[in-house]
Amino acid sequence: MRPANHQNFKKLPVWIFVLLLPLICMGQNVRHLTIDPMTEYQTIDNFGASDCWSMQKVGAWSTLQKEKIADLLFSPTLGIGLSGWRFNIGAGINTSTIAHPWRTVETFEVSEGVYDWSRQANERWFLNAARERGVSTFIAFVNSPPGRMTRNGVTNCTDGLGSTNLKEGFEGQFARYLGDILEYFRDNENLAFDYISPLNEPNWEWNSNSNQEGNRASNDDIAKIVDSLYVALNDRSLDTEIMLSESGDLHTNFQYDNGMENEYGETYGNYLASFFGNSDVNSKISNHIGSHSYWSDLLNNELVEHRQALKLKLIPYFFQGFDYWVTEYTILEGPTGAGGHGRDLSINTALNVARVIHFDLTILDASAWQWWTAVSPENFKDGLIYTDYFNPGDPESIIPSKTLWALGNYSRYIRPGAKRIQISGANDKNGLMATAYKDENESKLIVVLVNVGFNTETISLNVAGLDSPAVTTTFTPFVTSDLSEDNLKEYPGFAADSSFQVPARSIVTLTGQLAPITSIDNRGTQTPKSFTLEQNYPNPFNSSTNILFTLPESSIVTLSIYDIRGNLIRKILNREKLNSGVYRTDWDGKNQNGVSVATGIYLFSLSANNFRSTQKMMLLK
Repeated sequence: MRPANHQNFKKLPVWIFVLLLPLICMGQNVRHLTIDPMTEYQTIDNFGASDCWSMQKVGAWSTLQKEKIADLLFSPTLGIGLSGWRFNIGAGINTSTIAHPWRTVETFEVSEGVYDWSRQANERWFLNAARERGVSTFIAFVNSPPGRMTRNGVTNCTDGLGSTNLKEGFEGQFARYLGDILEYFRDNENLAFDYISPLNEPNWEWNSNSNQEGNRASNDDIAKIVDSLYVALNDRSLDTEIMLSESGDLHTNFQYDNGMENEYGETYGNYLASFFGNSDVNSKISNHIGSHSYWSDLLNNELVEHRQALKLKLIPYFFQGFDYWVTEYTILEGPTGAGGHGRDLSINTALNVARVIHFDLTILDASAWQWWTAVSPENFKDGLIYTDYFNPGDPESIIPSKTLWALGNYSRYIRPGAKRIQISGANDKNGLMATAYKDENESKLIVVLVNVGFNTETISLNVAGLDSPAVTTTFTPFVTSDLSEDNLKEYPGFAADSSFQVPARSIVTLTGQLAPITSIDNRGTQTPKSFTLEQNYPNPFNSSTNILFTLPESSIVTLSIYDIRGNLIRKILNREKLNSGVYRTDWDGKNQNGVSVATGIYLFSLSANNFRSTQKMMLLK
């Protein structure tokens, strides 16, 4: 029955809400997860990592060992199938202020406009290995200009330099240098970089005690570099886009760094407004807002809270067509503040990383997620793969971590073009978390489950809201756990209408093919088994939002909108008699008189027979 005077309201076909619940293990609590493939969030661009700084050393190994590392990183069958790769353009070997030999890198430049294209050969081997194995997105990034272009003559900063280490007036030379390198790769190695990131974490000081390449830059410094680089790219007819802003933390995206301003007398930070909200800059840069997830992983007051704060600031830019990329993360702080010291190959760090990925994807709607350094020789939680090799002659050891495989639970199965879709019932940072996706062709359903708890979780899956008559009949699990053999290990598939046990302390990816409904007998006769009122989507919203609810029986239904004080704003349904089924309607942000209401928190409440449920939503204009 279609309620009168509600043009946007419809009952969805019963087959859309296929309930997969009947096999419940005796004596176990079953967690019911509901997937709605029609409710879409971000499109996934890539999962990636960087070659900095390890590939300059590992690239000198024997071909056999290099191939093993390349397979682990890039192969979608032998490894984790990364789809993005960050290539570090080095600034020149510097032993005067950088003692660590892995953290200073060759530069192609010999002198102004003169290059030695045999340099960075080791990193380029892996660049080509990535391409051969199907990596589709390539980002070139810079930690420092070459030493001849810096104010102190070296590739990290020192006190007394001013706002940046790039020499005053050298923006044009720096831009031409980057343009020449990108042009060479396009024309001579048939590799067109998709993006160039000219500054990495410009809000940090990068003085000599950092012991690695680095360059700070004020907002004015960044804008000058963007202007010059934009010209250099256009002069060479390069399609490479400029990537900003590579903020070293989340808050600097929307807050000024007063400490840096007091120290250097110029403005740092508030990158969203300064660049993405500035028409003089945003027309010259990529529509991806690049940022790093460092210093945002404390469980008690950062992991969720910092992301929620940033999300509210991102929403206006999402409406303008920008999206959000996590372009670096490794553990510097950790969930309890213990820091990143101490190499950890176990599931503990892997779970901590998977939890960060989960909330970056679900709160910030990240379209890309990229790890920092792919291979590490350090006693630190910074590697996907570790090695005890440090100097030529050392054994070429390859030590995969569980963190590698945990990232693979996402990167191998969620390919570019996939869309994140709604899944409810598991979003506990101390227990079970779930995200769901459909692939680019809408022929595959992918669910990633992260269980940080110490107990097995038994789940069942409801699939609702497909926009074609299709369901998945079976799921195949791929498990990463502390068991030595569980590195994306494939386990026997299970029927979609049965329950599944998610092992304690594990990451599990479930994949299922979508098949026509006609291939499954009598599924069209099933009806919902309970009353539900789902969270609206999108939320927050700008102009309209969808509301989904289910009725297991014929019901008298009222659906009302209230302001936060409980004042009635509008009745969407007023004692309408509806049959059992799955229903979707929308609210256009207007009151009973057709007048748009103000930005704020609103409540939507469903009354159906004896069932009552209320949810919050945010209207943001």
